[in-house]
Amino acid sequence: MIEPFLARWRGLAGNTRGVLLVMLAMLCWSVLDACNKELMQAGIAPNQVLFLQATVVLAMIAPVALWSRGRLIATRKPQFHLLRALFIVTSAWCAAWAVSHLPLAEASAYLMTASLFMLPLGVWLLGEQPHWLRWLGVLVGFGGVLAILRPGIGAFQPAALVALFGAFMEAMLGVVLKKYSADETATAVLTWSQVACWFTFGLFSDFALPAVPMHYWLLLPVIGISAAGIYLSYFHAYRAGDASAVEAGSFSLLLFSPALGFLFFAEVPAMSFWLGAGLLVAGIALVIVEPSGHAAGEGSDER
Repeated sequence: MIEPFLARWRGLAGNTRGVLLVMLAMLCWSVLDACNKELMQAGIAPNQVLFLQATVVLAMIAPVALWSRGRLIATRKPQFHLLRALFIVTSAWCAAWAVSHLPLAEASAYLMTASLFMLPLGVWLLGEQPHWLRWLGVLVGFGGVLAILRPGIGAFQPAALVALFGAFMEAMLGVVLKKYSADETATAVLTWSQVACWFTFGLFSDFALPAVPMHYWLLLPVIGISAAGIYLSYFHAYRAGDASAVEAGSFSLLLFSPALGFLFFAEVPAMSFWLGAGLLVAGIALVIVEPSGHAAGEGSDER
């Protein structure tokens, strides 16, 4: 049963596999944001939530690292991880702060604009040559962001700008991952990313774990699995296809986050959100369409 599935998976175009993996990352991201929001509503500060998250993930990785005697987390490029640390810490804090100040669906919509930033960054820093439909998709997608952002409306919240800056940092993180991760393992990338978060947010928390109410303890393994799922899915997605193309999968967050926001926080997005969401979905369709003959230059199988 597994072999036929793997054969079909490998038969998919690189960008298609990458988009599906990013969609999996978005599912993990929406679950993680919902868990973090729940903890922050219980009175735990964002930096403490992020310190707790990194601690849980590293505790999960520790047995694997010990079993492999450190081989799976060894790195040949410490400078790669130092550069990633700058972007990941900033992005993580912006995301957590935005989630604590905005409805889950709205915060997620701003954060997912990383895929829109990714196209010009991919051209500038990675030498990618996207076709014109991707550029049109980015324009349509940013139109959706403006519809949600409602510039000039009194309801505008500065937290939206924090979320957008976090999205830009996330896009820079993707550029670094795509450009420098060729000789790194997924486990190493996950581990050193969490080490950076653990030290940074640990400093802001005096390395003291927050007191988590007992009825929230079941969230801890969910937080760990979701956080790890984001990094591992993104790692393989960027190896499968063009960074600016696979990021289109991030628009699936518009399906997951509103559903979780409604189920767990009774949040009902305004009509402007759905208008913007519709434009963002239209942007996806334009970004992932591959004109005849263009797909041949995609990223190869996970190299």
